Amino acid sequence: MRILITLLLVLLAIPARAEVPLTGYFTATQTCPAFQSISRETNPGDITTRPGTAYDLVAGNKAQPTHLWIVVPGAEPDRRWVSVTCGTRSTDAEGRVDEPTPPAPPLTYRGTQYILAVNWQPAFCELSPRKTECRNQRATSFEATNFTLHGLWPQPRSNEYCNVSTGDRYASEDGRWRDLPILDLPLAIRRDLDEVMPGSQSGLDRHEWTKHGTCYGTDARQYYADALDLMMALNTSEVAELFASNIGKRITLTQVRAAFDNAFGPGAGERVRMTCEQDGNRTIITELTIGLTGGVNGPDSLPRLIAAASPTDGGCRSGQVDAVGLR
Repeated sequence: MRILITLLLVLLAIPARAEVPLTGYFTATQTCPAFQSISRETNPGDITTRPGTAYDLVAGNKAQPTHLWIVVPGAEPDRRWVSVTCGTRSTDAEGRVDEPTPPAPPLTYRGTQYILAVNWQPAFCELSPRKTECRNQRATSFEATNFTLHGLWPQPRSNEYCNVSTGDRYASEDGRWRDLPILDLPLAIRRDLDEVMPGSQSGLDRHEWTKHGTCYGTDARQYYADALDLMMALNTSEVAELFASNIGKRITLTQVRAAFDNAFGPGAGERVRMTCEQDGNRTIITELTIGLTGGVNGPDSLPRLIAAASPTDGGCRSGQVDAVGLR
């Protein structure tokens, strides 16, 4: 009996484990899983943080926390644990609710956070003429005079296939894109996406979501809504005018970068890389990749996103702007 009483006294003397209440915000700087349980790493809905997004803080898992309890709107349940290494915290109150909460700091992501990859579709089709979308090109088609969407790629490039099943990953890597799950997109987004991404006829939209979009930190609707905003800004700019007015002619990287500077601000062109391919005796421009950093907030945010990214090498020095239709 004495042993039992002694054991009970010892247990009562051990403090109960409790979270440390916090106030303020947690601003994500990378895509990380948001767990319902830290120890079991359960994550209903495969929820991840979105870089640049601020979340309400609830608590830390201890006085010097390794994980923070945050509120993720739309998640079920909406209170989730994330690693402290996934972002920045706007308060050091740690339970002292009488102290004022400082404002959330700005995002300090260093480097290029995303790559917006856009095709000049007539050139792409010269090299892939058997693609369904390439057999349906017309002089009046959207892609005859506009850039088309290849993808929006979270960086670094190794940031791919987040929480994707083995079967879907294999289908994506093997080019069996039509075997991937159909995307649940509103009709308006689907209509606009089919126009600006002709490759969706071959399942490119499913492939890009599976490989890159799953690491973006949102659902497919928001991922493609953001990509469409960026494409709208690009296709209504001086850059698109440069290509459309020089179909059948050669343009230089210097011209392309100057057009970006004029359209999106000084230095924008340094964040752009141009890709060219040989087509017989011609060198044709097939793709532009544009560095971005920050959160997409409508078409007008493109200049800010480009300015925050890192400069890149220019790629090819010049190439021909191909006309729609196969040679």
